[in-house]
Amino acid sequence: MHPTAILYALSLIPGIGHKTLRALMEHFGSPEAVWTADEPSLLAVAGLRPKTLAALVSGRTTIDPEREWDTITRQGIGILAYTDDAYPSLLKEIPDAPALLFVRGQYDWSPKPLIAIVGSRKFTSYGEQAAHRFATDLAAAGYVVVSGLAFGIDSIAHKAALEAGAETLAILGSGVDDASIAPQSHLPLGRAVMQAGALISEYRPGTKANEGTFPARDRIIAGMTLGTVVIEAPEKSGALITARLALDYNREVFAVPGSVFSPSSLGTNALIRSGAKIVTSVQDILEEFPLPEKPLARGENAASARTLSLAPEEKSILAALSHEPLHVDKIIKAARLETSSANSILALLEIKGLIRDVGGMHYIRM
Repeated sequence: MHPTAILYALSLIPGIGHKTLRALMEHFGSPEAVWTADEPSLLAVAGLRPKTLAALVSGRTTIDPEREWDTITRQGIGILAYTDDAYPSLLKEIPDAPALLFVRGQYDWSPKPLIAIVGSRKFTSYGEQAAHRFATDLAAAGYVVVSGLAFGIDSIAHKAALEAGAETLAILGSGVDDASIAPQSHLPLGRAVMQAGALISEYRPGTKANEGTFPARDRIIAGMTLGTVVIEAPEKSGALITARLALDYNREVFAVPGSVFSPSSLGTNALIRSGAKIVTSVQDILEEFPLPEKPLARGENAASARTLSLAPEEKSILAALSHEPLHVDKIIKAARLETSSANSILALLEIKGLIRDVGGMHYIRM
């Protein structure tokens, strides 16, 4: 079984959230060891409640990790575990990092500088112009724009990055499946983001957004990025939650100053009074985070770095592929894997940016 499939199966058991999943991994060292541990060994895990222990013992007899894994990957959804090399390195640093991230899209997960742009859902023409300018200029400079796919500044930032021909990442407070994306009117935008980046969430497919999921989403935006740019935030804007979290995680907070007469800028201007860095152009951000002369991007060097900790089954499939398209049946035969397992692994390798589906059930190595 694929290690991430086991982690996903464990997450389906009532009572096993991100913290418990990490505690189990820290105690046993691998997903396989957690899945096969006997009850006395599980009792030794610090903080594991009796009710959760009983659910874990029972769940392992009723949940089929491979079947659950196949179900989710058939929807075009990949899973990044916090143990994967491709998992965002900055996000790993925060104390409450999600153990699993659900991903849809074409993002290649090679190391890149990520900057968040957040702001009010109710924007002015000034806010619209500022968001478009900062997102466009950040994209042109080589940064990946991260936001939340919400109304207002979020969607403007995503659209501007896409118009610039750049990647962008949307962090959701819902599942990444079409039916769960909120607002539903942004489904076309979400699909466009998937073509040039990714939709990301800690929530399983089918999870609807609610008041509690958005602050949790905000911690991912703040945690995975170098800094957060706040554009037009009223006094009680959710964007201020992201800014506060960024400060908690020792990330930079940048604020675009607004009119003293505009309620839409009260929160932004308050951030400046509290010590946020004023930015009036992307050059201000570049001075804080200068890009390396040759940033790591798509290519053989980046791909090689991401193959170091692949599971044996992943390496088998990767070894069977080249830059020439190969049909999935031939891949399965060369890798000596069962069809269900191979399809799941192909989906994961594509999420990691190591292979690409070129159509007609043919794949190439990146």
